[in-house]
Amino acid sequence: MNKVIRMAAFAVALGTVSTGAFAADTGAFFINANVGQSHFHDSGFDDRTDTTTAARVGYAWHMGDASDLGVEAGYVNLGQASGSLIVNFNTVNLKTKLTGPLLGANFKYTFNNKIYLSARAGWFRSKFDANVTNLGSDSFSGDGAYSGVGVGYDITPHFSLGVNFDEYHSRATVYGTKAKEAVSSLWGFAEYRF
Repeated sequence: MNKVIRMAAFAVALGTVSTGAFAADTGAFFINANVGQSHFHDSGFDDRTDTTTAARVGYAWHMGDASDLGVEAGYVNLGQASGSLIVNFNTVNLKTKLTGPLLGANFKYTFNNKIYLSARAGWFRSKFDANVTNLGSDSFSGDGAYSGVGVGYDITPHFSLGVNFDEYHSRATVYGTKAKEAVSSLWGFAEYRF
């Protein structure tokens, strides 16, 4: 919980920095939507890929002609993975879905040709929804992290399209045992700045 409070305090501190430190052009709010494919790294699942979606909002400060530094908050749905387990000589099916909110920082560098590179990292509150055939379902949560890189193109000063690659490191306590899952996501995105 202290990690969550520290990340929130960091985001608030970035959000309240004096605009005088960022020259005349202070920045812009943004909203973006992402759609792509996720891949669960746990080899215990038979089906480890699924459709993934995310939405982020935030604010980015201009730090000169080419770079922006910002904060972001959002929600990600990394899809589900499934597999089979042997329990008491019976085969049961396991499905787990991974979702959660995120809070972090991002950086963007734009070249003269309107192509830009971006990077992001932050806190991810992971929630596992697990369902085992004939045994029931349950939910487990924990604090994890995410990071990613991307490339985009500014079609207009307010709208861009691009591709991101992100890594999510989720954690949860499952009936007293600490569990973690790494998930990669490759997605296309659209962003609007105002």
